[in-house]
Amino acid sequence: MRKVEIRPGVTMAYEDDWFGAPWTVPETVVMVHGNSESARAWTCWVPHLAGRYRVIRLDLPGFGASSEPSGYGWSAPELAADIGRFLDALGIAKCHLIGAKYGGSACMQLAGEQPGRLLSLCLFGSPVRGSGSGNADTIRAKGVRQWASETMRSRLGSTASEAQMRWWADELMGKTNPRAAFGASAARIDMELEAKLERITAPTLIVTTQESGLQSVAAVERYARRIPDARVLVLPGDSYHIAAVEPELCARHALAFMAQASAGEVTRAAE
Repeated sequence: MRKVEIRPGVTMAYEDDWFGAPWTVPETVVMVHGNSESARAWTCWVPHLAGRYRVIRLDLPGFGASSEPSGYGWSAPELAADIGRFLDALGIAKCHLIGAKYGGSACMQLAGEQPGRLLSLCLFGSPVRGSGSGNADTIRAKGVRQWASETMRSRLGSTASEAQMRWWADELMGKTNPRAAFGASAARIDMELEAKLERITAPTLIVTTQESGLQSVAAVERYARRIPDARVLVLPGDSYHIAAVEPELCARHALAFMAQASAGEVTRAAE
């Protein structure tokens, strides 16, 4: 992976893919993973996106190959600030931003604080409010891998194969820095982003599932109404990490939305 220093002593790792003609300059898509993940969570998306866009998949601070800042708390504002510094370090003035789960929450924070940087915002299973201390308590008591394993079926849903469940628990989430996993889970407990949503000016696609265990469709639609230019897409299924379960389908919807946003064709009503 490539690495860049975003502030003194803090480096962020990232993957940078562009499969199109090397003499062209495409728009950039930046992808932000959820808690206890890394850039690897987006691997299956890359073949679908990288023929049209430069695709940058980052490791958030403390996750994957990125360094762990001293005294870091992994709150949405901290993560958003460092995503902004990452964009600055790579010289990215504007981008399409895609986030999943808690990574999407940090993306919402950034979109509200630096609205001029985004061409569009796509969110997959991303909450705006905390959901209690259960995850943090389990990580502290049992460790990251056991927590990931015990919660994987609700995360990936009833259609996920045993092989996919094992890979996510053992090879991805289970190898996460324990302090980062616990810190992000603890930071989410009191998270409250709803008051900030009206400052998001980028065209926003919010994707959820019919039976997500993270938040109801009604709750998603309620917070989406606070974003000036947002549409909600409800997909079949019972996974709350739909970006991992249906990467091709989600990428197809993201591609169509980003193209419409760049062309100025996105409207709130989604005619």
